[in-house]
Amino acid sequence: MNRVICCSLCLLFYFGSLLAGAQGLSLVDSLKSMLKNPPNDSVETRWVNSLFGLYMSIDMDSALYYGEQAKALAEELQDSVLIASNTLNFGGYYWYQSDFTKAMECYIRAAEIFDKLGSETDKADAQLNIALIYMIMGEGAKSKPLFYKVFDIYKRNNYLNGLSTAYQYLGTVFQEEANYDSAIYCFQNCVDYAIKSKMVLNQAWGYSGLGEAYLKKGMYAEARKYQLKSLQIEEQLGNKMGMLQSYISLGSMEKQMGNLAAAEQYFTKAEAMPELLGDFISQRNLYQELVKLYETTGEVSKAYLSYRKHVAAVDSIKNSEDLAVINELNEKYESEKKANEIITLQKEGELNRLILDKERNQKWLFGGASVLFLILSVAMIFGYFQLKKSKNQIDKQNQLVTKINKALNRSQDELLAANKTKDKFFALVAHDLRGPVTSMQGIGRMLSFYRKKGDEDRINQLIEQVDQSSASVNHLLDNLLKWALSQTNGLNFQPEVFETKGLVEECMTIFTEGMKAKEITITVEQEADLMVEADYNMISTVLRNLLSNALKFSPAGGVIQLSVSEREDCVEITVTDSGQGMPEETIRKIQGNEPVESTRGTQDEKGTGLGLVLCREFIRLHGQELSISSSDRGTSISFQLQLAHQMA
Repeated sequence: MNRVICCSLCLLFYFGSLLAGAQGLSLVDSLKSMLKNPPNDSVETRWVNSLFGLYMSIDMDSALYYGEQAKALAEELQDSVLIASNTLNFGGYYWYQSDFTKAMECYIRAAEIFDKLGSETDKADAQLNIALIYMIMGEGAKSKPLFYKVFDIYKRNNYLNGLSTAYQYLGTVFQEEANYDSAIYCFQNCVDYAIKSKMVLNQAWGYSGLGEAYLKKGMYAEARKYQLKSLQIEEQLGNKMGMLQSYISLGSMEKQMGNLAAAEQYFTKAEAMPELLGDFISQRNLYQELVKLYETTGEVSKAYLSYRKHVAAVDSIKNSEDLAVINELNEKYESEKKANEIITLQKEGELNRLILDKERNQKWLFGGASVLFLILSVAMIFGYFQLKKSKNQIDKQNQLVTKINKALNRSQDELLAANKTKDKFFALVAHDLRGPVTSMQGIGRMLSFYRKKGDEDRINQLIEQVDQSSASVNHLLDNLLKWALSQTNGLNFQPEVFETKGLVEECMTIFTEGMKAKEITITVEQEADLMVEADYNMISTVLRNLLSNALKFSPAGGVIQLSVSEREDCVEITVTDSGQGMPEETIRKIQGNEPVESTRGTQDEKGTGLGLVLCREFIRLHGQELSISSSDRGTSISFQLQLAHQMA
């Protein structure tokens, strides 16, 4: 996890690089001196609130004291701007305490106040923090749309400070998704905007992000260069939190490069820093790395001690998102079960009531036998109509029961079909998981063997294989989770207006290196300024899956065509590859929402078998269908989205 998660954004926008070190202490002393004779109540409140922010990098107890004081002063003045600013700072305070629930509440409240005040960039600052918390909690699908909205606001207002920080956070999202090229692009923009706006601290964070991204790509020289640049800036500023993150990152990098002694030195420096106390995320990252280090060096007791500290840190920050999903699914199941029981009871109750009605009518008729002829005749006539009415009611109820039984039988058939499909999916997933997991088991033994032989080249090759196997498992599980959520209505459909050009450019960036490696040419034909209203994250997932399949099944030196064009009241997006085509049976299964066995690409690339099924589900949520045509010259897959002005 990038160091970005350990820093509160609200402080950046108010104090920049003055947060830490001697400059921060000097500013604290100056503000305290000026508070002895403030010009007015409003200025006094601003100065106290500034002390609140500054003390967060120095002394949290003092920070809380001034924070509460600033809150009371702002509420007494009933100044909405000061209240919002104080609330934003409290979000940062709870952030430093790793209390992300309270931090989120503060950022949401601050955003609402700024929105009422019409302060667009201040609202964007709060929303950027909200997006970051979603990212920390593993909710990338919720964080990305917020990031893009914030980008639009910052660019429109030429807010360089905000752009630098936003690019840094978005780079972290891409890095968590293993989109390292996109991450590098974002971190480089973070550094560029930081240089333009003279935000020295953001330069350090951008360099750190670049170092981590290059490390994931196995480019160790570049990784070390940028990490050391970051550490140099942090040390110059005296930013202890930044130094802590740099030590952990450099230690991790040296460990991966096999420099175990250097790695332990960096980790020891990090563990000795007082700033580590209370920072559960840094504790989790540090002790996780120490466990791996001591396992490698064979120091079992140290590894066990580090493992216990790692578990304690994880328990402190763990959220209940998975439990909530399980509870939601369980509640849905119980609700459906109770609904079926209610229908059955209602059916039985209706039949019993009709029987009782009939018995009462019959008793009434027989009880009038001793009455005079005239009364008996009237009673018989009345009874006839009552019987006829009862018979009609019984017929209607029987028809209702028949409909209910048919519906129950239909539901049972659908459940059996769904279970059959689920079993097929699980079988395919188990098959696809077995390969990379078995591979990693074997690689573990081979790593031990080659480590004893000292064969560094072979060890590096095995490490790359582990990374590839892990990426394969991660991609499979990601697609499986999204498919499961789409089947249980657990995936929210959140349409927004966006330009297709930006979507295409983002997706193209991800596959640039893969296309170069296979020497594949891609041609893009798109009409400018096409705006659609759709769920950005879903459509991005669809387009990435289609491009990934096209790259996978196109031969080396092949051609991929991507076209975006306007068709009457909609926009049509088509991806065409130059592979050998798709069997009719496979197309039929995809259109029928059936599981598809994964197939390997032209260079033995692994698939998941879920990609196109997931694409079909996402497109159907937009009220459209996935169109597939295939021949021995390649496969063409297209879908349509509604033009934004048509949906207004």
